[in-house]
Amino acid sequence: MKKTIITLFIAIVSFSSIYSQHDIGPALSSQLFSRINFNPAGIGNSDKINIFNINRIQWAGFDGAPTYTLLNIHYFNEGLKSGFGGVFSYDKLGIANKAINGKLAYCYGMDISEKAVLSLGASAGVLDMGNDFSSTSGHIFNPELGIPETVSKINPDFDFGVEFSTPSVLIGASINHLGYMSPATSLTATQTYYGYIRGMLPVSNDISLAPSILYMNSGLTNVIDINVVSFFEKVYWAGLSLRPGAGFSAMIGLEWKSLRVGYSYEMSLGSTTISSNTHELMLSFVIPTDKKEAPTKGKGSKSKKKK
Repeated sequence: MKKTIITLFIAIVSFSSIYSQHDIGPALSSQLFSRINFNPAGIGNSDKINIFNINRIQWAGFDGAPTYTLLNIHYFNEGLKSGFGGVFSYDKLGIANKAINGKLAYCYGMDISEKAVLSLGASAGVLDMGNDFSSTSGHIFNPELGIPETVSKINPDFDFGVEFSTPSVLIGASINHLGYMSPATSLTATQTYYGYIRGMLPVSNDISLAPSILYMNSGLTNVIDINVVSFFEKVYWAGLSLRPGAGFSAMIGLEWKSLRVGYSYEMSLGSTTISSNTHELMLSFVIPTDKKEAPTKGKGSKSKKKK
């Protein structure tokens, strides 16, 4: 009986929060390591193929717990001063609701000075949102009363963003789901706005700090993320993140050759009747190409924002 009540609670919370959960990407603890899922201008300058993956589970340990999977792939062509990328995400919004997003991204980088780059980016794809209650009858529905109809809708999806970067500061802004001005529903998104700033402050030869602030507005939902990450010897990192009124998280990670691994643990603020534990695992690696190393002028400074 207790398990049924908890499962029902998860279903209600998931349904009531669906209007903003499909934009969970910027709420990820590791979101500034790879940003093209919510800002296509965030493609870096590496002439290698960069592959970035995050897997997140909220309310770990309970059936129907929300999960999120993100995959970013991108590459920059120095000759064309253009970045190309692809994004795929799958958001399981509790017991029955889901959102699948796939899009292609492009950015153009302009050298403002020897150490400053301005990038403009756009992405286009589809967003499939809906619900499927067919597998939940044993949890919360009485078969004699019937199961709600499975509904799904595929919508075109467009994003636009801008990003300015130097070796010491990164500033970006973007708009997602362009043109969807109506309030979000379980089948459609709403136009969403993002803005962020991050610094890179050297403390010593082996230690640097990267403080950041990110803001997201999606209809009636506002998210603020205050984050500080410390890098050690350009190999290890550890950090803390706070979302006022929502929760806080701690993260650790390391970079070894072409591989980067990170883990974060998030704890919700306030009391709850279910587990508030959220786990997030980040994996990324680069695939070398046969091209020569790109020039360091202008675009070379942009690579420093990846940390």
